[in-house]
Amino acid sequence: MSLLSRLRQRSSNAVPHAVAAWSNADSKEREAVLNQANEQFKAGNLGAAKESFTRVLALDPRNAQALHMLSMIAKHDGDIESALALAQQAIGLEPANPDFHLGLSAIYASQQRLTEALHAYQEALRLSPAIPEWRLVLAAMLIKAGRLDDAMEVYEAGRRAGPPDAKAYFDLGEALMKRRQLNEAEQALQKAATMAPESGGIQFYLAIAYREQDRPTEAEAAARKAIALAPDMPQGWFALGTVLTRQAKHVEAVEHLREAISLLPEYEAARDGLLCTMNYSEHWSPREIYDAHVEWGRRFPNVKPATIAFPRRVAGRHIRIGYLSPDYRQHPVTHFIEPALRYHDRGRFEIFCYHGNSREDVVTTRLKGWVKNWRSLGDASDAELEKALREDGLDILVELSGHTDGHRLAVLARRVAPIQVTYLGYPNTTGLAAIDYRITDARADPPGESDQLHVEKLVRLPESFLCYSPPDIDAGSHIPPFRRNGHVTFGSFNNLPKMTSTCVALWANVLSRVPKSKLFVKTYGLGDTGPRARLLEQLSKAGIESDRVRIAGPTKAHREHMEAYCEVDIALDTFPYHGTTTTLDALWMGVPVIALAGDRHASRVGASILAALELSEFVARTPEDYVSAAAQLAGNADKLDDLRRSLRQRLSASPLMDGPGFAARLEAAYLNMLQESSR
Repeated sequence: MSLLSRLRQRSSNAVPHAVAAWSNADSKEREAVLNQANEQFKAGNLGAAKESFTRVLALDPRNAQALHMLSMIAKHDGDIESALALAQQAIGLEPANPDFHLGLSAIYASQQRLTEALHAYQEALRLSPAIPEWRLVLAAMLIKAGRLDDAMEVYEAGRRAGPPDAKAYFDLGEALMKRRQLNEAEQALQKAATMAPESGGIQFYLAIAYREQDRPTEAEAAARKAIALAPDMPQGWFALGTVLTRQAKHVEAVEHLREAISLLPEYEAARDGLLCTMNYSEHWSPREIYDAHVEWGRRFPNVKPATIAFPRRVAGRHIRIGYLSPDYRQHPVTHFIEPALRYHDRGRFEIFCYHGNSREDVVTTRLKGWVKNWRSLGDASDAELEKALREDGLDILVELSGHTDGHRLAVLARRVAPIQVTYLGYPNTTGLAAIDYRITDARADPPGESDQLHVEKLVRLPESFLCYSPPDIDAGSHIPPFRRNGHVTFGSFNNLPKMTSTCVALWANVLSRVPKSKLFVKTYGLGDTGPRARLLEQLSKAGIESDRVRIAGPTKAHREHMEAYCEVDIALDTFPYHGTTTTLDALWMGVPVIALAGDRHASRVGASILAALELSEFVARTPEDYVSAAAQLAGNADKLDDLRRSLRQRLSASPLMDGPGFAARLEAAYLNMLQESSR
């Protein structure tokens, strides 16, 4: 018999005498009975509390407080039917009591009935708007329901209502970070840290907030504090590892990421961070990096295409190609995938795009214009993504992320298309046996050694694996800056993690070889005093004074970033991880690039790009050749003049900007894959 049924039975027996008994009781005695029941409830003695509250109801069946408390006890006992009925009876008797609506909300929430829970919570707030903790709980429920905008309105109202506690500020900070409102998130997290200075979790989130605001020094300090406060918390080690990666401290970064993995073996973000970091440094050989990727991939079963039931291809049906990426927005990937999306042969191919990110911008809108079958998946779960991919009946699925943020390799591990391909977004093997092919070219991945370092079969496109879609920005003056400055300016706008000690030493040697020359370095992280000081110290130890170095952080507008190339005569590529977008951006703005070819894909991309432009003279094979090539070009004023005038036209006329030709070459590769799979 449920609690509600027992109460009804007792009430029916007691009702004839209840009113008289209660009315004749002394008011102090009545208060004592309720107080006793409440104290028993607070002490966790729910059995005794239930009996006491039941006794109250026997004397006064319309006692709303007793009904409410018994509903909470029934919820605890799992008797949801009784809990709901009792809560609704209490509200019927005292509809203006916010506690009763709050209790009803908790019962609904325990059953994942969020719509009803939210309605009850909102009614509680309407009745008692001055309780900030309630607002923050409601906002958390709204976030869970996917209603972020509504949640933020509640948070703002809660902040105006009064000061919440540390957990409330932490919850607010976490919610704001999900909305990418990083400055506001930082403020909330700092308040939480002040209230709870011993919380490693708060420091972890602060580290991420600082990191995402391009403040690596503060991020590193917060991450180290998180580790000191909670050494067994893997997130602290992960945060520190990623922050160190962004400062080109790769060996130490990998040590911390491995510590995070040792504490939490299924920590996928830490595993991806480790693999990505290894690509930046020559500390690890190509074979060691390959082995690390294979180790990652071994955790997934190798599902063969033949074991999956896919829709049979119908003669005459378009070949269905799907492109999966979280980066269909202002991002390097879009510079290179847009030509394919724009120029695919719609008479033979049906194109699908799967955008795994809720962040969109004008680039997203432009890309949508080229693709009829656009799937905006936002934060869809792996199961939801898998369902969408299977329902579209793809012939070939191309993932564009590798191990970078937002990838969905775990979905591809389930074999969601007969042919699965990795391309463009990552400079190495995925390590995942369920991916059949990786698209590259013969210069970036020479036949032989490169094949042995991939679990995928390498498909080498003719000419180049890249096709560049440039920004619509004028090249500026055709007069090189050395003509007005009286000295040559070398420059690099590559990401800071690519600026290894080997790379910086090369640049120092170039500056030493070219008297009066200067270096202009501009990228994320260098707006922070810590990385700036470290870079200047590295150059100083190599004999380069600070007055020969200009350092700048990123510019908000992409146009300003591109126009900064107008102040550079010669771009110096990074090593061992070359630039891709930065190299082509420099060339588009009339700036020649010197690159040092290495022993892996990441250090051969520059060679691939420059060879496609018939500029292999700027590709060095040794560090000494790199310095010599930069010095010789710096001393050839006529050639610098000519390159400034001609590079944009040369690039425009090359395979690197032949959109229709590139799409045709890519399609030929897809047809070969289909042919191979049918054998």
